[in-house]
This record gives sequence, structure tokens and C-alpha cells, in this order.
Amino acid sequence: MLLTALKLKLAALVAVAGIDTAEMPGASKEFTEILTALKADQDKVQQNPGTSNTDVNKSFNDAVAKVRELAQKDDKDAIYALAHWGVLSGANINEVAALFRKAADKGQILAKSELAQVLMQAGAQNPEAVKEAIKLIQEAEAADNKVARRMLAQLHLQGVSESDKGIVVVEKSPAKAKELLEKGEKAGDGEATLGLAQLYSAGVEGVPADPKKALEFLVEAGKQGSAVALSTYGARLLNGDPESKESPNLVKKDVDAALKMFNEAADKGLAAANRILGQIYENGVGADGADVKQDVTKAFEYYTKAANGNDPQALFRLGNAFETGIIKDPKGKRDDKENILIQPNPKSALDLYRLAAQNNLAEAFYNVGVYYETGTVVDKDPAKAFTFLMKASTAGIVQAMNRLAGLYANGTGVTQDVVAAAGWYQRAADMGFAPAQIALGILYEQGAGVRQSRTVAAGLYSDAAQQGVALAMLRLANLYAVGVVPGTPELPRAWAYAKQADELALKSGNKADMDVTAKVMQQLEGKMKPEEIAEAKKIFEKLPKPQAAAAAAGAAPVQEATTTKGGDTKKKK
Repeated sequence: MLLTALKLKLAALVAVAGIDTAEMPGASKEFTEILTALKADQDKVQQNPGTSNTDVNKSFNDAVAKVRELAQKDDKDAIYALAHWGVLSGANINEVAALFRKAADKGQILAKSELAQVLMQAGAQNPEAVKEAIKLIQEAEAADNKVARRMLAQLHLQGVSESDKGIVVVEKSPAKAKELLEKGEKAGDGEATLGLAQLYSAGVEGVPADPKKALEFLVEAGKQGSAVALSTYGARLLNGDPESKESPNLVKKDVDAALKMFNEAADKGLAAANRILGQIYENGVGADGADVKQDVTKAFEYYTKAANGNDPQALFRLGNAFETGIIKDPKGKRDDKENILIQPNPKSALDLYRLAAQNNLAEAFYNVGVYYETGTVVDKDPAKAFTFLMKASTAGIVQAMNRLAGLYANGTGVTQDVVAAAGWYQRAADMGFAPAQIALGILYEQGAGVRQSRTVAAGLYSDAAQQGVALAMLRLANLYAVGVVPGTPELPRAWAYAKQADELALKSGNKADMDVTAKVMQQLEGKMKPEEIAEAKKIFEKLPKPQAAAAAAGAAPVQEATTTKGGDTKKKK
């Protein structure tokens, strides 16, 4: 009888869309049934990606509606789920915080740790919110929440104080951080064990660096299910530790041992292990696959297994595959039917991106946002695009920050706010994203949303030009032609940057680009004296050589740039 009861209890647990009832003791029957039905629908898509007729979006929205009804009856786990799903359930950031707080007040422990994460984002701008977050973390840790335990350990590593009052809110104590991580390690939390590995690898005050102990914890963390630890240790086995005076060569290259470890972890149900095996076979290991031969078909079999286990990165990779299509032999012809493994299918790609987003993968929020912004296989919905891009942006996806800035600049899906646009362009530019550096440079040239400064604009264009972006070089050429300091044109320097852009255009072989750069140079030369052209050539030779153009992901081709009324970059031939 006891065995039967145990089986029934285990059967009632369900993990779907980033929600796991195993972490929700006492979850109601109604709530569990909603998630079970949702999982059944999603399993159809994940087990046979590209062939299922299940409408992933409708299935999820139906589940959200039922969970919302349950939340109105004060089911704490349903309230938490709505908050956890956030933008996916149609909630904005204020509504998310309110839902987390309501669930937390009813004793939902996961809600406490996640509300704390939302509040911590306020940072120095709201010390009271940070203090509330710390209190919630401490309460959740006391209730044995593993995420809160790791968060509290991190706080003890850094220490938290009210800078203006000098009051210590959380004591800086590596010893207490270590104690918390050790508590997590003993409880089988692989991420806490990974934290110990990182602690001993780096060494901190009171915890001296110990590479051997770090390796022991890394291996243990992988056994406990930490995907990062498994991947990190696996990479060391595949390549071997480098010979170095600074660190001992503890792990010898052993490809067979790495594959055995991943396969054993996969057999135990660790979805991430299947995904890592997929990555290994998709790319091969060693020169020309000397250690592991490339096998794309096998790779996607592993990705599908990982997706069945709700691994968000595997779902995302499958989404990429259905967006672009995949061939079995990368060296073969793409139009050979026998060589096609996955046909492009934007609808299936979006379904898989949605599933990855439901499992909280930031990159997936970005891709779903782009689908709504461009109207690819869905109706254009600027408001939804804005919501998804905001979620991805706050998670640190630089391409999302750039697109979000564009929405603010043009008032697309949100009230036009050029100051906010400049702020998001600045964040992306600070991360080295060339398109944002160019867009922000244009704002500084015009004084749109920022104080006008051609000097700042020139600096931003220079940063983008160093990444091999011809458009940035032409912006510099135009800027120096009129003068970074108004009224003082520097035609030789302008010509030098135009020449850089021209050389890139010639290398690319793009006739439209070559026509643009040739025209700019011709116009400049028409205004220059022979001695100025000679000087320009000397400046050109001394200019720092740009990196490969590929380094600037998403960089625009050579085009002349104008600006919309909101200050966003718009290109024309």
C-alpha cells in the first residue's frame, strides 16, 4: 500500500513552462491538473518538433486563463505561477511584483525568492526595496529554499550596506557564504556545490585557492545535476588542462571519459547532458573531428531528447534549426533533398522559442519579440514586441536593448521617449554593440534625448569603426567633413575614414556599398587641395586597423543614415 501511495505521489508531480510542482509542497489538485494538461500538449511538440499540429500559444494561453481563475480563488501557487510567467501571462513588471508579493504573503516560498530578485534590480535607486529583498531572501532561506540560500551566500561574499548611513545590512563574510554553500552541497544542490568549486578556484579572504578541492566540488556538482558544472568539467576532459605554472595540470585529456560521463548523466534523466552531447556531435571535437566525428543527425537526436526534458537551450537550438533549416552534411549542397535534415518552418521555430521562453531563456524572449515586431507567422503586435524585448533587455541581451531603444525612439508599441531610447542605446553601446554605438552617436550629433556633442558622437563612431563597421567610418567621414568642432572641417581625416570604408566595400564585393563609398570620396576630393590629399593618405596609414566586420554582430551594411523624428537611425540607399 505504501509503495502504491508513493507511486501516486510521484505521478502527481509535473514540471512544465518553468514551473515544477516538486518544489511546491501541497500544490492543489486543480493547479496540478492544469499543468499536467499543458505538459501533455507541449510534449507533443517537443517529442516531434515540426510535425505536431498542437497550437503551443493557444495551449499556453488556455492554461494561463485557468490558472488566473484559480488565482482569483486565492490559490497561492496559481498566483505565483502568473507572476513567474510574467510577460508570458500578459503581466507588466508592476503586476508581476504585486502577484509575487501576494503569493509570498500567503507563504509561497518560491515567490519570496523571486520577488527578492525583482526588488534587487532597483539597486542603489531604492535602498528600501533592497532591504525588503534581503529580508525575503533570509525568510526563504530559513524555509530551505535553495535559490535563496545561494543568493544569501552571494550577498555575504559582497556585503551590503547603506552607503549614506554606513549601516551594515548584510555582513561581508566569505566564511558565512562558504557555510551556506556547504549547507546546499550537503542537501544535493548542484548549483551550491558549483559555487564552492568557484570559491576554491578563485580564492577569497579566509578561503585560500585550492585547485584540487575546486575540482572535487566541480565533479560533485556535475553529479548533482548542475549543467554548468557538467559542461565545464566535460570541456576540461575533452581538451585537458593547459600546462601552466599558475595552475596544476589536474585533468588530462580523456575524450572517452567525457562521453561516458555525459551519457551516464543523460541516462539518469539530466536533460542538459543530452544537450551537451548534441553540441559535441554537431561541431565534432578535435581537428577535422579527430576525437569525435561530426554527426549532425545524431546531434539533433540528442537535442530533441534534451528538449523533451524542458532544457531551454535545446529548445532554443531546435528553434534556430527550424528557422534556418539544417542539412546533414555541412559540406554538402543545401538544395540536395537527401541532405536535408530539417526544412525551414518559421511556425515551428516560433513554437520552440515560446517553449524556451516559458523556461525563462532570455534569448528566446528576444526572438519571440522579433517575431511580433516583424509580423513573422503572427500578426504584427508592437506592444507585445516591446514587452518581450524589455524582458530580454533587462536580462542583458544586447541585441534586445538595441531594438528596444528603436521602439522607444519611434514610439512603436510604447509612448515615444527619446531619453529612454538614448538610455537603452547607451547600455548596448557600453557592451560594445556597434549598431547601438552608431545610433547613439547620431543622437549625440543631433542632441536628441541627450546633450548635443559631436565629440561624444565621434568617439562612439570610432568604437564602432574599430569593429570593422563601414557605416561608422562614413559617419566619421561626414562628421569630420563638417567639423567635430563646428566651423573647423578636417577634410584629410574625413577622407581617411572614407577610404577605410571604401576598402571594406571593395573586400565585400558589394556594388551598392562600393558606389556609396566611391561617391563620398569623390565629393571630398573635389573640395581638397593636392597637399591635403597627401596628408589624408598619411592619416589613413596611421589609423588603427579595424577588426573583421563579422565581429560587429548585426552591423549594418554601408548606407547613408538619416534620422526619424524620434532620433532613431533609418537607412536609405
